[in-house]
Amino acid sequence: MSGTTVSKGKFNWWRLPAWACHQSASSIISMAMAFASYLATGSYGIAVFAAGLIASGTRIFDAAIDPFLALITDRLSTRFGRVRIMIVVGRAIQILCIMGLFFWGIGKGAVLYTVIYCVYYVGASISAIASHTGNPVITTSPKERPIIFRWMMIYTTCITALLTFYRSKYLFVKHGGLNLGAFQELALTACAVVVVMEIIACIAITEKDVPGSFPKKANGKSVNFIDMFRLLTGNRAMQMYVIAGVSDKIASQVVRQAAISTLVFGIVIGNYEFSGTFSLIKILPTILLLFYGSHLAGKYGTKKALVQWSAISIVCAVLMIGFMAVIDPTSVSINPVTTGLFIVLYLAYMCCSNVVSSCTNAMVPDIVDYELYRTGSFLPGTVGTLYSLIDELISSSADTILALCLTLIGYVSVQPQPGDACTSSVFWMTMFLWMGLPILGWLCTLIAMKWYPLDKEKMAEVQEKNAAFRAAQKDQREANAK
Repeated sequence: MSGTTVSKGKFNWWRLPAWACHQSASSIISMAMAFASYLATGSYGIAVFAAGLIASGTRIFDAAIDPFLALITDRLSTRFGRVRIMIVVGRAIQILCIMGLFFWGIGKGAVLYTVIYCVYYVGASISAIASHTGNPVITTSPKERPIIFRWMMIYTTCITALLTFYRSKYLFVKHGGLNLGAFQELALTACAVVVVMEIIACIAITEKDVPGSFPKKANGKSVNFIDMFRLLTGNRAMQMYVIAGVSDKIASQVVRQAAISTLVFGIVIGNYEFSGTFSLIKILPTILLLFYGSHLAGKYGTKKALVQWSAISIVCAVLMIGFMAVIDPTSVSINPVTTGLFIVLYLAYMCCSNVVSSCTNAMVPDIVDYELYRTGSFLPGTVGTLYSLIDELISSSADTILALCLTLIGYVSVQPQPGDACTSSVFWMTMFLWMGLPILGWLCTLIAMKWYPLDKEKMAEVQEKNAAFRAAQKDQREANAK
């Protein structure tokens, strides 16, 4: 089994945490895009529900192009590698589109807004494929892979917390509310952070971004649509991962929208700036639990860890709903007792849900290796984009779900704003969107894991066979070179 792991010490100690910057950058750039719906209604003249439909439509467009991008990228070979080219191209497209949405296209109507949004998702897809391609090659050890996602969640937690504090404590005050000036400054800051993180990620992947890291198909042919079909119909791990991942994604896609933070902190609790304070409080506990959770995933297998933490997350979410229902929510930011209880409950919920996300993400490179084990085909881009295809088709409903729910509680032409009245319907709709949807997602995960085959013992078998396959291809390359 020694051939299945990357070298210790000099390689692993910094490359795995550094490579995690790439996926964290995706979360950072998504944080800026979370305010696109506010731009749609406030700067492009689009109704709330129409903006939700546009967001859903662009995600369906994203799903449609994913398979074609996968076929291109799984065949890609350049003097600058495969992964680094995708990172540069994907992020450049996304950043240019953010500039277009937040600056150059303001006031120019729904058509331009929709076109830019669609192009943005082309860049997002390429960036996602870079993640799926880099993760299986930066290390081939299932024990080490949770380290990548541990650091990804740590970076994401810390930076998003700082940006949330920056948004609520500085931008909200400086610009007098959630308005265009605040969104533009947040977008520029997020893009600057993303550029720095991607430079670090490119340096980390350089040594592994070489042709020898990407095994050719056993039959020597190129990746095609038949491989996609066989992957989806024959790979049970892929099937169960899709169920678990998509169900969680719908919930997380809704929860991370800016409107949810406004509903929870700005309306139900009645103190929007408190979200910034809480974002800093949660950093240390989240980091500690991520280290513990990823350690368990490496020790006992990702499947077992995901089941355990999903169940704990459900309990935390139920307790939070019950707590908010029995107290006066406006006391959360002013009464020391309720403030303390809220912080404890929400910290537990956030920490556990982050560990769940870390475990779920760690399954993708395992599934890539399982497909190599099953068929002799190394399909990192195809695995990632096939999941994205199904994910986008289903989770595209998240924006429409949110828009419909907001419309049902009276937000037809405007987005929720801090200080709006908290009626009974607003409260319970907020609880459903904030905690109820994640509970449903985790229940689907628990069911799917009953049939997920890649436990710790199976992955040891997979890696042993794949190591022999890679060694044979290396011998063949060396023979051909002579």
